[in-house]
Amino acid sequence: MRFKIFLLRRGGRRLSWRDAQNGPTYIGRLVTHTEERGGEQYRVTRLQPDDPMSNDRLPVLYEAVLLGFAPVAFRLRGFERVGEGENAYSVVQEWHCEIP
Repeated sequence: MRFKIFLLRRGGRRLSWRDAQNGPTYIGRLVTHTEERGGEQYRVTRLQPDDPMSNDRLPVLYEAVLLGFAPVAFRLRGFERVGEGENAYSVVQEWHCEIP
């Protein structure tokens, strides 16, 4: 099933709903799997874009939990990895997911 994703946070800080609606959106299929990093296992939620050649990719969501749902939408909260290598850190991220 395809979903349209709105990011509700930027750098871990909550956005107003207006800013989230006017920001970038991502469309594709939600896929979950487990991933190992540094000897720890994490649950990962990823959006597979409709166009696999698209450079506009949504960062994955680690340890996502369901916040709430409605007939046509739901929200997930987890952690987004920012940076690479030794300088990487995690921030809270929320996705508003609805049918496109």
